[in-house]
Amino acid sequence: MPDPEHVPAIPPPDPESGAVPDRGPAEAAPDPAESLPAMPDHAPPVPALPGSRWSRLSRITVLLLGVGLGAAAVGAGWLTTALLDGGTDSSDHSLTVAEADAEAAGTGPFSTDGTITLLSVGGALDVGELCSGTGGYSDVDFGTQVNITDVAGTLVAHGSLGLGEKTDDGCAFPFTVDDITPGSKFYTVEVSHRGGLTQTEADLRTGGLAFTLGD
Repeated sequence: MPDPEHVPAIPPPDPESGAVPDRGPAEAAPDPAESLPAMPDHAPPVPALPGSRWSRLSRITVLLLGVGLGAAAVGAGWLTTALLDGGTDSSDHSLTVAEADAEAAGTGPFSTDGTITLLSVGGALDVGELCSGTGGYSDVDFGTQVNITDVAGTLVAHGSLGLGEKTDDGCAFPFTVDDITPGSKFYTVEVSHRGGLTQTEADLRTGGLAFTLGD
């Protein structure tokens, strides 16, 4: 068996000189980088995110949301239609106001109204009951035409009689005539073929005309 290798003894330091004997070549300090663990070749997997909020909604909830969105769209369509209709109504209202202003100023077409009473008709009726022309006045009744002509005899407007009503004087029929052309010196108002009564434009604009027929 071979002898173990002899390790030379290291002399102690010289107390007088303070020199440290040579211990041979110093061992290199370990590299800190070599002590770190190796980095992986790829990034660690990212954990999957939980499902979105929509994916957790039930089918009924999604259906209700869809119905709500549809109702909102329909409501918006109705609102748009209402706004458009409102614009049209506003325009029509403006025209009506303009026509009223023109009539008030005496520059546009105007209306008149009044009554024609058949005297001594409906004696057996109570006041307020409906009545009609009789005998020689049978042509005077509900719907009978009322004509208005200008100074040249031109028909400028016409209307009709309303329902007759028994009064203390006889049977009274109301009437209204619209869109009378202005500008004539006088006008003639005629019911059926009973002859006309002359009125001024101011009289017609004032309205409340009262005519009678019979004895």
